[in-house]
Amino acid sequence: MDWPPFLQLSVPVTLAVWVLLTAVALWRSRPRLPEPGAPLSTPPGEEPPAVVSLMINKWRPDEDAIDSTLLDLAARGFLELRQPGEEPQETTVRLRKGDGRSLTSYEQQVLDRVSQLSVNGEASLTSLAFRSWTEARRWRGAFYRAVIEEARTRGLSQRRLSRPTRRTLLGGAFVPAGFMFATWMWAAFKLHANLADQITGSLMAAAAIYLVMYFVVELRWSDQNTAEGTRVAGAWLAYRAHLVAVEGVNDLAPADVASWGREMAFASALGVLPTEEALMRSRVAL
Repeated sequence: MDWPPFLQLSVPVTLAVWVLLTAVALWRSRPRLPEPGAPLSTPPGEEPPAVVSLMINKWRPDEDAIDSTLLDLAARGFLELRQPGEEPQETTVRLRKGDGRSLTSYEQQVLDRVSQLSVNGEASLTSLAFRSWTEARRWRGAFYRAVIEEARTRGLSQRRLSRPTRRTLLGGAFVPAGFMFATWMWAAFKLHANLADQITGSLMAAAAIYLVMYFVVELRWSDQNTAEGTRVAGAWLAYRAHLVAVEGVNDLAPADVASWGREMAFASALGVLPTEEALMRSRVAL
């Protein structure tokens, strides 16, 4: 079959150009961390630990965000963590009234999980584990989406691809889709298909290629920092440098939040607490 010159390589060439432009846009908007400044001895802002955790992890989901939220709720009096024995794994969590401040949706989500599994207002940390991976994935997804939404509300993060960039890429996607339509129509005509089949097949082929490109653009890519987010991230990394040098952080158990307060929650958010002391990682499968 002899192809017309303008159709012979139209789809692969225009698709390759579109893919290249999309790759450049994603590379230029990739999440990056600033260089930390001089160590800070006090928390540099009012951002919740969960937001801080995702911020220093380039807005990718990280289980430290969940751990630090539970610790922060304990530091603020909404929960009480007790260690009746010598092992941190024996820690229990009890619901309290809190400090009177309103809760975010993801903080309430953690409290609801504790409440659902509590007996007489108390539960062990190990009892919080999900028995279904599907349920755990859904719970985590809702948690991380709520944290990202708060970060955007605070002006700290924004979508990886800006609205003008998305519009440009989606508009450009019509070019290979249009060439696909024309190519399919021409091939169907040469094969003597009836007009209805020609149009139906061509529309389906064009829609298929466009939908693939649409989902690539609208995929939930990790957020990127705003200018304010970059400044705030640098300050929290400076605070992290201070916490790393604090003696005794590596020996903390969950119940120590009673004496350490929110500083321990931020240590968890910043990845300073040792992995084996994480509250809700392997044991809770969140």
